[in-house]
Amino acid sequence: MPGRIREEDVGTVRERSDIVKVISGYLQLRKAGADRMVGLCPFHTEKTGSLSVSPSKQLFYCFGCGEGGDVFRFVQKLESLTFSEAVEKLTAEAGVTVRYEGQSGTDRKASNRRAVLSKAVAEAGRLFTKLLLEGNEAKDARDYLAERGISPQSVERFGIGYAPGYPDFLLRRLGGTFSGELLAEAGLVSKDAGGRLRDRFRGRVMFPIHDLSGAAIGFGGRLLPGPNTPAGAAKYVNSAESPIYNKGRILYNLHRAKAEITRSGRAFIVEGYTDVIALDQGGIPTAVATCGTALGEDHVKLLSRFAGTAILTFDADEAGAGAAARAYKFHQQYPLNLLVLVLPEGLDPADFMQQRGEAAAEELDALMERAVPLVEFMLDRTLRGFDLNDPESRDRAVLAGVPIVAGLEDQVRRQEYSRVLAGKARTSEGAVLFEVDKFAAMDPTVAGERSGGNGSGTRREPARSSPEQRVEKEAMKLLIQAPGSFARATELREDHFSTARYRKAFDVVRSGAAETPGGVAAMVARAEQESGEQVAKVLAALAVERVESADGATSDYAERVFLRLEELSLKRKADEIRRRLERLNPIKAGAEYDQLYERFVRLEGQRRRVREAAEDLGHGLPE
Repeated sequence: MPGRIREEDVGTVRERSDIVKVISGYLQLRKAGADRMVGLCPFHTEKTGSLSVSPSKQLFYCFGCGEGGDVFRFVQKLESLTFSEAVEKLTAEAGVTVRYEGQSGTDRKASNRRAVLSKAVAEAGRLFTKLLLEGNEAKDARDYLAERGISPQSVERFGIGYAPGYPDFLLRRLGGTFSGELLAEAGLVSKDAGGRLRDRFRGRVMFPIHDLSGAAIGFGGRLLPGPNTPAGAAKYVNSAESPIYNKGRILYNLHRAKAEITRSGRAFIVEGYTDVIALDQGGIPTAVATCGTALGEDHVKLLSRFAGTAILTFDADEAGAGAAARAYKFHQQYPLNLLVLVLPEGLDPADFMQQRGEAAAEELDALMERAVPLVEFMLDRTLRGFDLNDPESRDRAVLAGVPIVAGLEDQVRRQEYSRVLAGKARTSEGAVLFEVDKFAAMDPTVAGERSGGNGSGTRREPARSSPEQRVEKEAMKLLIQAPGSFARATELREDHFSTARYRKAFDVVRSGAAETPGGVAAMVARAEQESGEQVAKVLAALAVERVESADGATSDYAERVFLRLEELSLKRKADEIRRRLERLNPIKAGAEYDQLYERFVRLEGQRRRVREAAEDLGHGLPE
């Protein structure tokens, strides 16, 4: 794996990546001030835009959910990428080649090799698409796609192509650029029985497969039967495993769908490439598919980075049962709520969308009401073979369902599904709970209980800010946004800030981070690395939120803020002395009492003078 990206390269990419342009690629922004763009936040559901973007500071902040940071943070959060992946994603548009610290010669060689393999696959994809659109030999492929209801727009969007039936289409066209060895390593050609290289894909409609970054890594090929089709040829053939393609860790279309999946929190998992494309055409851009393999743990782990809920969408109970049984084994390890939806009439998603036409998306939404949680689906399948009107059969049904419930690690879920099983089997909840607990105690493979969070993802409404918090916030906004207006910034002390988050923000600015090359955005990024994500979010909010003064960040307003801070600091000190005085007996501890009282009077006098000075400059600060 590459080492850490060099700081100077990170800075260069940040400088060349306009945050407004990047965010506008995901959502619509509108101008709301001299240095403010606003839009609907993609990180939570809202109807009124609370996402604020500052072009001058190259920062964003959402006043609804509290998410904020620089351009890297936005891409990281929206696409569920690591920091390095976010930087790498922006390098192409920035025109920067990033370097890695501690990257060995072997690492560089492997990385370069993967890049060349991906280039070969991408070139093959362009040739297949060109042939599909223009070649006479691709007529049957065009007819097949038309019959399946796949539009020309989808052909272009998904890069669909056609591999002709003869064995050297790619070899002749790519052989001058890429060696036969490299084409074989990329899974594009293979050796026949005589040891000669031949194209791997022949007589097939080709569906390109990409990794999360959008790099071409392989293909799925759908057979078009013809006179030269070998007997017993597989209907679908996928690329062979390679340094860039691992079918157990790839979901088809996830690179396109991940942004919308992140926004909606929901994904559809289907069986075929044409199912994905049909749903996309019908206005459902959140479908993904496995690539020639059964749904596995790595697929669920990958999808859980983007979605909160995934709907396993199948054309038959048997397919749903198989996928559910596999998913049950590992579904509790990842924060992904799995539902199962079996479509009516044995239709697969592609046929369903084609038959229902314009009403398909709306009808699919209605069918979502019939989607059942993974565990409930498994219970339904298990109980289906029993006569629940017969007491003996009913007992056997409960015993068949008990292992499913007992395997749930969370005690609350175990109790809830015990109740569900009891209801379905028409028996008492207590009897089911007894059998579940007995099975869990006997079976060592049943995991122990785990305490869980609320898992709701619901953000609590923030408490109303106190006057102290509002003044401290104004001071930090001025320090970050308009330090030139804050003539007395050097007089600020840590004890001016009673609120922990603003005190931490002050520590970052006071440490000289504001002078970090790259400006405020770089300061926020540095704060995230050194002080944590929450401090970085506070700084981002302070950098983009407007000051409360109608006249803006004037020097008079900054002076009023400083004086109000000073007054509040003096008040806290005076209040502390008052509390100490209240605990003392003035007769028994006369000397100490008199000394503290003198300090109290002095502080109160200072506080009144500071307040009068602030009032002389005007009003408008919180009381």
